Amino acid sequence: MRRRFGISISRELADNLDSLAKALETDRSSIVENAIREYIHDHLHYLTPHECTGVMILYRVCRQGEWFTIIDKYRDIVVSYTHVHKEGVCIEILVVSGHSEKIAELHKELGKLGIKARYLPISYLCLKEKS
Repeated sequence: MRRRFGISISRELADNLDSLAKALETDRSSIVENAIREYIHDHLHYLTPHECTGVMILYRVCRQGEWFTIIDKYRDIVVSYTHVHKEGVCIEILVVSGHSEKIAELHKELGKLGIKARYLPISYLCLKEKS
């Protein structure tokens, strides 16, 4: 069963959505539905407490030390990390494993600093929740 609802987005975003739909030979609704599905999947740890493993990708214009303090604070769930500089941007790739609430705390704390973070769950339990 499908449910209709309206949203308002900027003209630029709407134009980009139309261009992407044309390039992919699909419709806007399909793109928006897939984007929402992926966003919810990536943020499921906010909704359902569980043990989870995943990859968190962080990026922002480089500033010394800010996020290293946060990563150290969460070292009980940060299994490994890689730090790369490219064209004035810091990119951090974290493998995290632990309780979903702790992963969500890390995600929120990084966001408060203006750090762009994308969490991609990879463990069986996280992926199972998607279906």
